[in-house]
Amino acid sequence: MAESLQQQMAMMAMDPEDFISSLTPQLRARVNELQTLQTQHDELEKEFRKERAALEEKYAKLYAPLYADRSAIVSGAKAVPLPEGETASADTPGEGIPGFWATVLARAELVQNEKDADALTYLTDITCESVTGTSKQPAEDGDEETEVETAGFKLTFTFKENPYFTNTVLTKSYHMLDDDEPVLERSEGTEIDWKAGKNITVKVMKKKPKKGARPDAKPQTKLEPVDSFFNFFSPPQVPEDDAELDGEEMEQLHEEIEADYDAGDTIKNKLIPHAVAWFTGEALEDEGIGMFGDDEDEDEDDDEDDDDEAPPKRGGRGPKAA
Repeated sequence: MAESLQQQMAMMAMDPEDFISSLTPQLRARVNELQTLQTQHDELEKEFRKERAALEEKYAKLYAPLYADRSAIVSGAKAVPLPEGETASADTPGEGIPGFWATVLARAELVQNEKDADALTYLTDITCESVTGTSKQPAEDGDEETEVETAGFKLTFTFKENPYFTNTVLTKSYHMLDDDEPVLERSEGTEIDWKAGKNITVKVMKKKPKKGARPDAKPQTKLEPVDSFFNFFSPPQVPEDDAELDGEEMEQLHEEIEADYDAGDTIKNKLIPHAVAWFTGEALEDEGIGMFGDDEDEDEDDDEDDDDEAPPKRGGRGPKAA
């Protein structure tokens, strides 16, 4: 038994050609037939991807006027008449739906603090569009770089004038290598032009002058980063090839990149298409998050019964690029 297992392990360590050659003629013929079937499958899969892309483009155009109407209602550019028989409340804001997108992002647990929440009340719309391009990648022979196609998406955040930054538009784009299994190549965000003293991604730390310093010496100050939604526009960057990272640093970088993509994927595939359901909280029920009723208590009881069952993820963040 042990010898058979060792043989199997040795065979799995072979390169594909040697592995196939090591098979008996009967097995080799059957594997070759399976490879022929796989080639046919791969050709169909390519057609599927093309048709899916065309279908997504078609429906993106159909969704566009609906999103435009939603934006107009949220911003107040489009008035919505009251149903017959109802009268306007005196304390209702004059136009639009204040804090609509701030509430949507908060329910998805992307808002990190009160300053985030306030700055996001000036957010009037979030849209998404597909992007394509090219990227230089190392050639397989390692000699020269080759230009490959990339595909991805860009999120656009539109703000009205606010006390925090001068930008009226912030964008975040994700670029994937356009392969059978798309791989995130890079992500890019708008540099935010913060107004003086209004950068909510950092806090000012003051340090008292050292003993023996001049009486009029001013305290030293330095900026410390803080958790903020607006860090989303400064995505983690992969260092140059010659930069050395130890295992722990590499793992942390991978986690940061994955979390960054998950946030963008959530906004693209969950929040933008179903924004009103996130605003009202209905989406939370659909996600099984358990903010209503006794769901959380029931989840805790379930965890006690079955430690292997993972709790539902809050915010419904999506998977890696697929």
